[in-house]
Amino acid sequence: MKISILISYLILFQTADAQVLKSGFEKSEYIETLKINHKAHIALDKWNEIKTVPDPQDFNFVYRSPVVAFDNIWDLWVHKEKSIALIAVQGSIQTEASFLANLYAAMIPAKGKLQLDKDFLFTYKLADHENAAVQVGWFVAMAYLSKTIETKIDSCYKTGIKDFILTGHSQGGAITFMLNAYLENLKLDKKLPQDIRFKTYCSAGPKPGNLFFAYDYEKMTEGGWAYNVVNTADWVPDVPFSVQTVDDFTSVNPFRNAKSIIKKQKFPANIALKRVYNQLSKPSKKAQRNYEKYLGKMVSQAVKKQIPNFETPEYYKSNYYVRTGNTIILYADEAYFKLYSNQIDNPNIWQHHLPIQYLFLAEKLK
Repeated sequence: MKISILISYLILFQTADAQVLKSGFEKSEYIETLKINHKAHIALDKWNEIKTVPDPQDFNFVYRSPVVAFDNIWDLWVHKEKSIALIAVQGSIQTEASFLANLYAAMIPAKGKLQLDKDFLFTYKLADHENAAVQVGWFVAMAYLSKTIETKIDSCYKTGIKDFILTGHSQGGAITFMLNAYLENLKLDKKLPQDIRFKTYCSAGPKPGNLFFAYDYEKMTEGGWAYNVVNTADWVPDVPFSVQTVDDFTSVNPFRNAKSIIKKQKFPANIALKRVYNQLSKPSKKAQRNYEKYLGKMVSQAVKKQIPNFETPEYYKSNYYVRTGNTIILYADEAYFKLYSNQIDNPNIWQHHLPIQYLFLAEKLK
């Protein structure tokens, strides 16, 4: 064997064996994921017709998953030169089933079991904290998608790919938060190879869970391995609605024993304080119960029509949704608003949410 060929083989082997993803936000990486996320929302036979966003430059399309759950799919792309695979989760599309995942906004614990079908009991862990909780609709979508995702990760790994970019825009970003947490916990439990590395770019991602989930997720991905990129004019990162009650604090807090402390006060101070406390705490607790009633129990009836054997879970008694992960701000400035109207009477609610608007602002990042 010629020495030049031998050297080429050694370089190829070292490239395949070494991990190539680096920590930290990279503008070029995010823009490539944005272009791929645009493709994820389009039928494969329409790719050549819809060109509102430029095509990806660095990755080749490999696979599109079957449609599951709430009309959810994901795409697999592989880098043309580097040993990197990219998993892109489709966001909301214009179907009732897709929006049902957004409406099903009660919370469930971030670890446990969920009976999704007669032969599909999903055992999961997204966080260690006992009070961590996530949005149930996006979680169900993630659980169904995880079947084929795990299979393809295994296939890629066998070819030498150990680095994976996880990405999703809009609802896809919310699902990707949970997918990232699920896969990292599989690694921690040694159910995935320890030398696999995940880097996450959520885009226009809404709030996936509560503060305790956010704490665990941010600890798990610290060091520059997960980002959520948001346009300041976009309303989607503001949802779901968030309701904070006195029960949403950490275990040691001044509200836990407030009632017993108030009882110890002298009359009439105790009566006055009790009234004030109830006026402050009861409205938020009532709002949380209504949230669970309408966006949990009532919506679950429609979910069962979409997924007939789905068993309604026990909901976590909270709807304290918070912004999660490292946030990269795409600041909508005067030049942006000259192109994309910010008038309240504009009938297009997606005016600031689509990949084309995000691409305009992302290209201005330094």
